[in-house]
Amino acid sequence: MSKFKYNRSPFVLIERELLNSSAFIELPKTASKVFLWFLARRQFVGYKVKGSKEWSNYNNGEIVFSYPEAETKFKLSRPRFSRALTALIEYGFIDINHHGGGMIKDMTTYYISDRWRDYGTLDFKEKTRRKDIRGLGFTKKNWEERTGRKRKTSSKLSNENVTGTSNGNVTV
Repeated sequence: MSKFKYNRSPFVLIERELLNSSAFIELPKTASKVFLWFLARRQFVGYKVKGSKEWSNYNNGEIVFSYPEAETKFKLSRPRFSRALTALIEYGFIDINHHGGGMIKDMTTYYISDRWRDYGTLDFKEKTRRKDIRGLGFTKKNWEERTGRKRKTSSKLSNENVTGTSNGNVTV
């Protein structure tokens, strides 16, 4: 059993510096909403240091936000959620800890990053979202193998037996 108690707080901690930063101001609307939902998923733990209470983020790097949850709970389509995640990574608000794969029930985990503090300066470390090249999901090559079904043979259509019609007597 852990010596710390983790409670879901009804509050979301947002730094004033973050709200006034150029990175947050330039962030697209959907991405800023998604980032606030990421902040709501943080868990803080308090511990005493020299008579005062210090707080630290307990689950950074283990934050999970799935596509199905974004669709059902927040009514975001998959492309919109994907664009929001890409923007959050490019502006320095989140980083990917572990690339998951939805087909194998492996969730992607995220870090809340501080790279946004250097956004717009020479010190900013640019990161982009890597394209997944693991070959997960369905492709033309592996569809039959993964579904266990055979593809239909393409049917040939011809106009041999179709009778011609005339537009000569059509009145308007």
